[in-house]
Amino acid sequence: MTNNSGRTYRKRRRKLNPSCNANLNIHDQKYFNLLCQWMGTKGFKPLKRLCPMIFKESGRGLMAKERISRGDVIVAIPEKLLITPVKVLSLYLGDYFEKYCPDASGHEILSVFLMCERVKFHSSEWYPYLCSLPESYDIPAFHDGYPFSKLPINISSLATKQIESVKTAYEKLNLLLKHLEQSHPTFHSTLNFSLYKWAWCTVNTRCVHMDCFRENCPGKFCTFHLALAPYLDLLNHNCEVQVVAGYNSERRQYEIRSLCGFKKYSQVFINYGPHNNYTLLIEYGFIVNQNHNHSVTFSSVEILDACKQCHFISSVSEKLKFILSNDILSNAVCSHDGLSWNLVVILRILTSENQLKDWKSILHDGSKLSADELNYEKLKKKLLSIKINDYNFVYDTNSVEYSYLEKIIEELSSIDKLILIKALK
Repeated sequence: MTNNSGRTYRKRRRKLNPSCNANLNIHDQKYFNLLCQWMGTKGFKPLKRLCPMIFKESGRGLMAKERISRGDVIVAIPEKLLITPVKVLSLYLGDYFEKYCPDASGHEILSVFLMCERVKFHSSEWYPYLCSLPESYDIPAFHDGYPFSKLPINISSLATKQIESVKTAYEKLNLLLKHLEQSHPTFHSTLNFSLYKWAWCTVNTRCVHMDCFRENCPGKFCTFHLALAPYLDLLNHNCEVQVVAGYNSERRQYEIRSLCGFKKYSQVFINYGPHNNYTLLIEYGFIVNQNHNHSVTFSSVEILDACKQCHFISSVSEKLKFILSNDILSNAVCSHDGLSWNLVVILRILTSENQLKDWKSILHDGSKLSADELNYEKLKKKLLSIKINDYNFVYDTNSVEYSYLEKIIEELSSIDKLILIKALK
């Protein structure tokens, strides 16, 4: 398989290309042409003249070779080309899931499908799509050997959680995978954790949300609301762009409609959602420098630590119980605009008198806060200082494998520190 494709490659490539944009190299162009030709045999028709290019800021992406107006459908992927959990279960894998893992999630089903198709590779019906996928990813789950515990807790906690979820899923599927290896000579001794990790990351970074259309669909609790859609991962994310995306049941295709329009020769973007940089790093393997959705989060442990260092321990347990019971901690963050209302309220409560009525007054009338201003400022500065120190880490594995991941983490840490330092002034 090629390793010169996908987000991983295009992020590294952009560092080597100082120009505003450039054509794909021959290798990339070959696989892009193969993908488009194959998709054409499945009913795919380009609605807009889009051309893959290397862009300085975002790496590989799609350039508009004509003006795209607001309301235009940028791209439509026919149902035949959508890989959904329901479609996978209708194939040879369905019996195996029914017998050995009937409670598998949609993510797990698609991951096993990709494992099997990658092993088949040249003989797979999806060979051109497989060629368009990268060999590696820059999300934590792919780099489970990296010492994430050395990093700031905002990153390490999410990374550890993702890594553990992938390992747990693989253990859950172990019996099914063993039976697949035993039943199909092609799969003998191939469906290992390394391959599952790659498949899981592929689904995680490339799937789109889509209704599953099952009669017994449990609604919002359904894990089948996702699909893999060839070609769509060529479109990069921009948090300023607005699009409408979803399955058109009349045309039987997945469509992305632009709500903002694009000039000729500009890059065409989509929006993955209002994600902060932690989510973008963990789920997709990149961050956005000017991300208005980003903010630094604080945990109850960090807030309690600041209280102890400031010697504000009177009734602190009762105050934290009150804070947690009123779900104020859910948005205890600091952004470029400063401390969130929730975080201000939490610090005000922790520096207030030990009376329930005072806490309720602060909670329900933030404009008339009566907490000791000096103690409030003291606790605020202590909390921000503790958080800043959390980012004063030096860890370099000197490994090429982790070089780009470490670069992203370094950039994100710098963004967070600037936010915290600004709030401290």
